[in-house]
Amino acid sequence: MAELLLDPQIRGWVFLPIVVITFLVGIVRHYISLLLASQKKAELQQVQDSQVMIRARALRENGKYLTRQSFQMRRYFFNNEETGYFKTQKRVAVAQNPMTDPSMMTDMLKGNLTNVFPMILIGGWINWMFSGFVTTKVPFPLTLRFKPMLQRGVELLSLDAAWVSSASWYFLNVFGLRSIYTLVLGENNGTFRTKCL
Repeated sequence: MAELLLDPQIRGWVFLPIVVITFLVGIVRHYISLLLASQKKAELQQVQDSQVMIRARALRENGKYLTRQSFQMRRYFFNNEETGYFKTQKRVAVAQNPMTDPSMMTDMLKGNLTNVFPMILIGGWINWMFSGFVTTKVPFPLTLRFKPMLQRGVELLSLDAAWVSSASWYFLNVFGLRSIYTLVLGENNGTFRTKCL
């Protein structure tokens, strides 16, 4: 396999711009998803149930710090056969079908538009703008099976599989920047919000 010597200007004109563009598009996508997010109304019963579950979990986790009588009193409040909260408050779990609720379908459409559409546009633009560039080399050897994945747009048979093309570098950044988004935007950021149906 041929060993390459990359021009140092590739770092400034290809490598770093792809990282910066990908990061900034993720930030913009986060704020657009916040603007488009609809406010869900929480029912009083749901809030009450969640608060009771938090109290019960706190009792279970920290009950060892209470006196025996205090722990038993709190436990009976939740689990007494006749008057316990969990025994008397029987609620039927209502599972909503997202296909019957137009607001849930609209939220799914907004999520898809804010995630997929920018990824396709920016990915296509980066593939057009930086096509044919080899940007970096991974610091470990790879087998030839990784070559089509890491060298998208660069079709050289003699090139080692450890080299990464600009299009592949974009996709590595799209999925690799998730932890950076978590650091910058917090845990519940809207950059890669995936909702299970």
